[in-house]
Amino acid sequence: MSQCVSRLSLAAAIAVAGLLGACSKGASTAADTQGVEKVNAYINCFNAVEEPIHQGFQQYTGWMKDADAGPTGKETQVRGPGTVLSHRVDACNAPMVAALAMTPAEPDLDPAAREYQKTFVELYALIEQADRYYSREDYLRDDRSGMRIQHAPLMQAYAAFFAAGSALDAALEKREDERRAAQLKEIEAAEGRSLAYYQLRIVGDGKRLTQLLSADAPDVALARTELAAFQALLQQAQDDKVGQGDAMWGHVERSADGLARDAGRRIERVQENKPLTRGEQMLLQSGGRASLPQGSAEALMASYNDLVDMANRMTRVSGAR
Repeated sequence: MSQCVSRLSLAAAIAVAGLLGACSKGASTAADTQGVEKVNAYINCFNAVEEPIHQGFQQYTGWMKDADAGPTGKETQVRGPGTVLSHRVDACNAPMVAALAMTPAEPDLDPAAREYQKTFVELYALIEQADRYYSREDYLRDDRSGMRIQHAPLMQAYAAFFAAGSALDAALEKREDERRAAQLKEIEAAEGRSLAYYQLRIVGDGKRLTQLLSADAPDVALARTELAAFQALLQQAQDDKVGQGDAMWGHVERSADGLARDAGRRIERVQENKPLTRGEQMLLQSGGRASLPQGSAEALMASYNDLVDMANRMTRVSGAR
């Protein structure tokens, strides 16, 4: 496990689980409400810690010549894994424990969520210990033995956590896809292709397009077909004049247009077989939306997350009316 694989997870997008409940015109049951609360707790935990844990892993292993072998003790620049903001850590503690106990059970989801919470707690205890060790520069006083002693257990815990993260991400996405398909059918039967229908459909189709173009070697021909279908969906929503006069829907449309634009840039970059330059890689590491290279998978993901954010905001505003 010499390098953490950079996964462009779409679990953040599943925050639209709240949208699933809000879009439906039917009465919801207590079980439905608890089901949404349970899934949202899983999503909140995943979204809170997944990215900072991956970043900390890169920070910790980045100065090692061979992360599998671990520190030699001769390195001149060393760094600990860093910690995670407390409110993010908290999202994976009491709320997750409570959600796991909620009924009805989710047999396809609960085991993955339970393993994720367990591996996070175990990993984070080691991360805090290692980060204190490096922050205090204890390695200068123990002949760097602590670096070597802590490394193997820490890497094993990282491996377990990353595996659990992949499993939870897949389980959440599968559940979301199934719920979205069922709800789209329900909304279309009850209301036709209403604003709620397009809101849910655009996010779902945007997710599929983003997943396709986030692969290591995207199928360009298929991606062009998916992008054309996505653009046709946006045009159809305009032709149907949904959301006229709704300022929030205007934000959703602009975010969807941005996703279409960045998907096109991504396709062009892949078509040209144009890897990131060293300068662009450095920009990626610096963080920030403005620094994401055009045509990169990261820029596309940022656009998709913006679409999800706008759709969720619209749902919250609509629910407050």
